[in-house]
Amino acid sequence: MMADADRRSHERVSRDAPLILLQPGPKTDREGVVLRDVSLGGLAFETSLKLEVGSSFGFALYVPTRGWVDGTGRVCWLKPSGDAWLCGASVKIERTDQSELLGKWLEPSTKGLLRYFFPD
Repeated sequence: MMADADRRSHERVSRDAPLILLQPGPKTDREGVVLRDVSLGGLAFETSLKLEVGSSFGFALYVPTRGWVDGTGRVCWLKPSGDAWLCGASVKIERTDQSELLGKWLEPSTKGLLRYFFPD
């Protein structure tokens, strides 16, 4: 059996940014969560909502100083974490400009700096 990290297409990066889950249903089902790590293909977060593996949700992630990225996610795993749940999800971002914005934010700062001095 492959470990979760072996199945990922993109490396997860630990980042601190506001993340909002948008559940289908009443407006009271919107929940702020604590982001743990993120990549172009997934994220991990802590939430008080009891989600189900395989369930879908919408999300909005604020990339500091750059704006919001939104998309859809699917819960891949859940683990209890105190009074909350630690959740791993695959995500899909429809808009290319938002995907590029997130990708640039996730790049290691040294890679961005090298590209500045040595552009293609």
